[in-house]
Amino acid sequence: MRNRGREGKIQPAEFFLKRVMPPLYDAKEKLEKIILAWEGVVGPALGKQSAPLDIANGELVVAAENPLIGNQVAMMRGNVSRALAERWGLEDVKVKVVVRRLPLKTTPRTESSASLPSSVRVREEDVKELSSLCLENLPDFPEDAAESLARLRAFYVKRFRRKNNS
Repeated sequence: MRNRGREGKIQPAEFFLKRVMPPLYDAKEKLEKIILAWEGVVGPALGKQSAPLDIANGELVVAAENPLIGNQVAMMRGNVSRALAERWGLEDVKVKVVVRRLPLKTTPRTESSASLPSSVRVREEDVKELSSLCLENLPDFPEDAAESLARLRAFYVKRFRRKNNS
């Protein structure tokens, strides 16, 4: 019986991932890192007015807000190509500049941005009062659900109340 696939040595997971992933997956993954570090590659002034869009066919496509910025980025092609090779191992990548509207920049969501704004705090008395009202009207309602609903309603009242009703 012939042993298929195993040659007696253990291979890292990266070896198997490269075999099953599409060929451009590695470049697309590196594109995300390039986008995050773009200001460090071209400088803060050009970084705010240009952005990498895509890596395809050995080209990094960069959007520039206007022709002047596009020309400045185009003059930095050599520096950008060198940075791509040194930082991300992308050899022989040409830089193509297009003038167009920049894509919206998305910031990674952090734990603090997911929480409620610090300026809106609900009083525990309001939560208890609204929770008891909920339990009176719906006797079979679970207490923890009533408290959660009451907390939401207290937040809503505090956050969205009209200014003239203060």
